[in-house]
Amino acid sequence: MRTKLYLASVAGLADEARLIRALPAARREKLAALRAPEARRLSLGAGLLLNCALAAEGLAPADYAVTEHGKPFFPALPDFHFNLSHSGGRVLCAVSPSPVGCDIETARRLDLKVARRFFHPDESAWLFSLPEDERPTAFLRLWTCKESFIKAVGLGLSLPLCDFAVSLEDGAALRQETDPRPWRLRSFRDGDCFCALCGLSGVEDAELIPVELERL
Repeated sequence: MRTKLYLASVAGLADEARLIRALPAARREKLAALRAPEARRLSLGAGLLLNCALAAEGLAPADYAVTEHGKPFFPALPDFHFNLSHSGGRVLCAVSPSPVGCDIETARRLDLKVARRFFHPDESAWLFSLPEDERPTAFLRLWTCKESFIKAVGLGLSLPLCDFAVSLEDGAALRQETDPRPWRLRSFRDGDCFCALCGLSGVEDAELIPVELERL
C-alpha cells in the first residue's frame, strides 16, 4: 500500500438514498445529524471517497472509531490509516500504511490578521514579507500544511497553531517539538483548491488522484 491523496467534487452527487446505503453505520449516523444540504453533501462525499480508497486497496467499507481528540481510525485495519477533509464543494481523503493527516481549502476572501494572532512568529513574518498579492495563496498553503500536521498527530485543537512552524520557501518543511516522529509535508494545488498532506511515509511520492463520485 502506498500513501495516496484522493480528491473529488460533490457537485454532481445524486440519488442520495442509494448512496447513503453504501456507507458504514458510523458515517450514516453522522449524516443523519446534519440538516444543511451542503453539509450533508460534503459528508456523503467524504464517506464515498473513503469507500473508493478502501476499494482501491481491495478492502470493503468498514465501521470506524475515533480517538479522544476525534481522529478516525479502523480498529479492524491497523495498517490502513486515513484522514478526511472538505471545503467549498470538494472532499479529500488521504490513505497510508502509517499515520497521516490531510487538509483542503478553496480560495476565498481571507482575514490575514489570523496569521499574526495564531501562527508561529516566523510564519507570520515570512507571510507579511511577501508582496501583497501573493499573501492569500501563501496563507492557504500555510494553513493547509499546519492543519494536516495537527490532524496527522491526532491532537486536534489541543495543539496551538503557534507551537510549530511550516516553511514554504523550499517545498514544505516542518519545525516542531510536539512529536518526535519524522513527519513530512507536501503541498498541492488544483485550480482554486489548496491541499496538504502530512505523514510518516511515502509523502514525497504521493499522488493527487481525482475521483468522479457522480459515476458511483
